[in-house]
Amino acid sequence: MYSPNMTKVVRIELGASIFEAERIVQEAAAADLTVELLRNEHPETGGAFALGSCALLVTGNDEADLRELLADYGY
Repeated sequence: MYSPNMTKVVRIELGASIFEAERIVQEAAAADLTVELLRNEHPETGGAFALGSCALLVTGNDEADLRELLADYGY
């Protein structure tokens, strides 16, 4: 059955810590949530030196569960 939330993708801003964002994505995967990390990395130095904030993309079906997980991290 079709649900509008199935196709909805939500962007959640996290801040500049790629390391913390990676940890959150791993926790989300362990909880069987579909989440993708968007990084804004420096093209020469990589992930340790972000140019801007990180964000998560999550499907509408997993948004509520991800927001509960983020609350544990203070988001």
